Amino acid sequence: MRFSKPLTVAFGGMCGAGVRWALQTKFSLSSTEDVPWMVLIINITGCCFLGVLLGKKVKQKIYLLLGVGFCGGMTTFSTFAFDTASLIKGSQLHEALTYASISIIGGLLFFLIGRETSKRWW
Repeated sequence: MRFSKPLTVAFGGMCGAGVRWALQTKFSLSSTEDVPWMVLIINITGCCFLGVLLGKKVKQKIYLLLGVGFCGGMTTFSTFAFDTASLIKGSQLHEALTYASISIIGGLLFFLIGRETSKRWW
C-alpha cells in the first residue's frame, strides 16, 4: 500500500508525537521541576536524528516519514516556548536563559554531530 506524501508526513508525526508524550509521561521527574529536562532531551535527540537522516541523504519518502513527520512530531518548539515563558513568568530568569541556551545551542550541536557522524560511519 502506498501513502501519499501528506499521509506519510501525518503518520510519522502521529508516531513522533506519541513517542514524545510517552517519554514525557514516563520520565519527567515531577510536575514541579524547575527546568523541563525531558522536553530538552527529546528536542536535542530529535535534532540529532534529523541530522543523521540528512547526513545520509535518505530518499524523499523516508525523509518525509522520519524527518518531517516523526522528528517534527516528536520535537516541539511550542512546548519549548511555553516552558521558557513559564520560567520567565515565574521569576526564574536564570533557569529560563539556561534552558533556552542549552536548547538552541544543544539542538544545533547535536544536529551537526548527527549529520557528520552519519556521513563518516554509515
